[in-house]
Amino acid sequence: MKYIFLLVCVFALSCNPNPYRDTNDDVPSGDPPFTPLTNSWVIDNEKLLSPDTILQGNAICQNLQDDGVAEVVVLIQTHIKHPEDYATHYGRWLGLGKRGASSSGGNNGIVWLIRPDAKEKLTVSVGRGLPQFTSIDFGRIIDESIDYINFGNYNSGVLNILSQTNQRLREIKKSNKEDK
Repeated sequence: MKYIFLLVCVFALSCNPNPYRDTNDDVPSGDPPFTPLTNSWVIDNEKLLSPDTILQGNAICQNLQDDGVAEVVVLIQTHIKHPEDYATHYGRWLGLGKRGASSSGGNNGIVWLIRPDAKEKLTVSVGRGLPQFTSIDFGRIIDESIDYINFGNYNSGVLNILSQTNQRLREIKKSNKEDK
């Protein structure tokens, strides 16, 4: 019996080389293909942002990654039918967030999905490694950003999302350090 259990464990690990990361990363049925990261954490597939906004947004995201706080991506994409699944699977597909167990700081990725052609234009997917970044936090960020996006001011909306996310994640990290 011990050998069967051991064999099952070995098989499970070989199927998923990182047991801490969910491998369900397929594009949801009927949704557009995922866009790879190239040279920016801000991906504007709809050409709605100014180059300056992309540079500023990328700098915020890069600093979050460099400081080991989180990996944050903003994706502007149309024709998405399953926004929650799309954002979550996209983050997994990118391998977003530091590798390792959530309890050890892994899976610390965030995807902000903006859908200009949808009634509900803003969706967020938060990795399991950021349990203190709650719906209260991202709900407030959405509330403070959605009017910009609803009225077509994507530049201000994206910069507000990223600056508020940056601020809150750093507060959480500082609080965690003080608790130790």
